[in-house]
Amino acid sequence: MGATVAAAFAQTAAQPPAVRVFHPHDPSLAYEVATIKPSDPSQPYSGTTLRHYIANAYGVPIPWGAPATEFAGSQVVGGPGWIDKDKYDIKGKVPDELREAMKKMSGDEGRATIETMQQALLADRFHMKVHFETREMPVFEMVPAKDGLKIKALTGVDEEAGASMNMQIRSDGTATLIGESATMDLFLNALRGESPDVAGRQIVDMTGFKGRFDLKGFRFSGVPLQNAGGAGATDPDAPSLSQALEQLGLKLIPAKGQVEVVVIDSIDRPTEN
Repeated sequence: MGATVAAAFAQTAAQPPAVRVFHPHDPSLAYEVATIKPSDPSQPYSGTTLRHYIANAYGVPIPWGAPATEFAGSQVVGGPGWIDKDKYDIKGKVPDELREAMKKMSGDEGRATIETMQQALLADRFHMKVHFETREMPVFEMVPAKDGLKIKALTGVDEEAGASMNMQIRSDGTATLIGESATMDLFLNALRGESPDVAGRQIVDMTGFKGRFDLKGFRFSGVPLQNAGGAGATDPDAPSLSQALEQLGLKLIPAKGQVEVVVIDSIDRPTEN
């Protein structure tokens, strides 16, 4: 009996994390040249903080509406306080030969190439050193509702063709998603930052749905925009996220999951251009 329990535990411990960060296949890729400048403080929407840039580089972007600093469920942890405050305009020039090659890449391949070069820039210009850990963290699981899925997979779709997901946000915080040939991953990522109920946590796909689907006017109560007084108005008639998901035969449940995180060991302010 003890051996059986030990074997089951070993099998569980060996399971890969449900959510992973991006690891480059060719870490030697790098920008030909890069410029890094402090952003203009008079332009509130210009530039990016380093935590956001790091999250993008490791394929776990921090969505709009999630806290600007480290939060429960964040996959970029640690680091000094300035990486959440200082903003930079960061631009990199892709080598000509690689830029031509990227024109023939799929969307996933092109994104992986950019993320690889971003990681190289962080190591070179910010002297960033990281390590990876798998931690039990709060996540959400997207599962079929009691009566089953109501979304229908499109037929005759080219799997290499692009997918789209457009977000429309009103000043009262009402969010509407419109997707064409969308994937479940694209849909779940769009929900992460716009629902105050999700608040940026990862959503693990447990629906079993494969393929593409169209999404017509998926409306729910999102994160209110801030007005000049600092308070956001809300639309009392907008359905909650759970109510809107019911129309698609989906249900979101809180859970704990094994999540791979990027732990910042050290990082410096950028070297000169």
